[in-house]
Amino acid sequence: MKTRLHFAAPLLAALIGCSESVTDPGATPAKQIPTSLLAWAPSADLSLPGDAVVQILGWETRWDSVVNLARYSADARRNLAKIFADWESRKPKAQAWQYRDTLSQIGGNLYLVAFSVDGIPQGGLVWVPTTTAPTPVILFGHPGDDGVNNTFFSVLSLLMGTAIKDQCIVVMPAYRGETASISDPSVVGDPLQASPWDRDVDDALAMLQAVLDNFPQSDASRIAAVGYSRGGGVALLSALRDRRIKSVFEIAGPTDFFAGSIQNLSKDLAAGKTVDLPGLDMIESRYLVPFRNGAISADSLRAVLLARSAGRLAISGLLPTTVAIHGAADITVFPDQSASLKAADSRVDYQSISGMNHSFTGAAQAKVAQSLQTFLKTVFHLN
Repeated sequence: MKTRLHFAAPLLAALIGCSESVTDPGATPAKQIPTSLLAWAPSADLSLPGDAVVQILGWETRWDSVVNLARYSADARRNLAKIFADWESRKPKAQAWQYRDTLSQIGGNLYLVAFSVDGIPQGGLVWVPTTTAPTPVILFGHPGDDGVNNTFFSVLSLLMGTAIKDQCIVVMPAYRGETASISDPSVVGDPLQASPWDRDVDDALAMLQAVLDNFPQSDASRIAAVGYSRGGGVALLSALRDRRIKSVFEIAGPTDFFAGSIQNLSKDLAAGKTVDLPGLDMIESRYLVPFRNGAISADSLRAVLLARSAGRLAISGLLPTTVAIHGAADITVFPDQSASLKAADSRVDYQSISGMNHSFTGAAQAKVAQSLQTFLKTVFHLN
């Protein structure tokens, strides 16, 4: 059974949690920011402090050539050049845009939409407040792999607070292979088309553009990406690929597939253990197993991991204003994922919440809500 993520319904009225903003006292002086990821690739240094290779019995030499980014730096730079050229060649567009269902609420309407990207049918939800004034836009990356429904929107609304929710358009894609619904009908995808942290991003950016095109009150100068867990990784990668996204708020997202926690998961998989996490199970079946069997090269696997590692790409300095929230007690997506993001770019506001695990509730949930509301008020200039 796959890990499912749960929230407490009410937010606490008062904050009683404990958190700290993690800083880097030894941060290096500001460096010159490249004009694009593609321009950065030829000189990229992907190493981070504390990098280490986890020894995996039977894979030692081949695994080192995948994850030792200092030793194989030239190969990694060639990987980056191909990844970034591929991204620039993609033109994801939402075709055959349709409205399938509407849920009217106080303050606005929640729409179920259907469309296709690259000929693959999919759907999502769009919250549009009742206003004709220029309205900021939030691109939301959801957790898990079950798609989106109005329950996800209700939880996000609690975190945002009613006053802020009613001043923002919210774009909630269900990535390819998933289901989007309000009640009935649903827009159902083909699970065989799932593409975590890769075509997920195409789908998100395509739906974002469609909302900008279809809702004239959308303010394209005020776009932020918000994501949780798997969706946190999608939010970060979306911002790196689309410079119109000026800020990111991510909660416990995977950012670095070269960090110790994910290498240890790979070690467990090599030993025959089952690690059933959204997205990671696909990487295991499509890439780690073929690598283990010699069907794909170390170079190919390295490229797969780099394309999903926003924490390594953030070394470029091209990540926009970012807040990274992570529970110190999270053993699903380990805190080293947000720590890597902070190590890659010292400008990241990394907030570690004591006692918070992956399925945060109670005081931790109140802390996340407070931080998200402060973030949105600041980046969108809201009252």
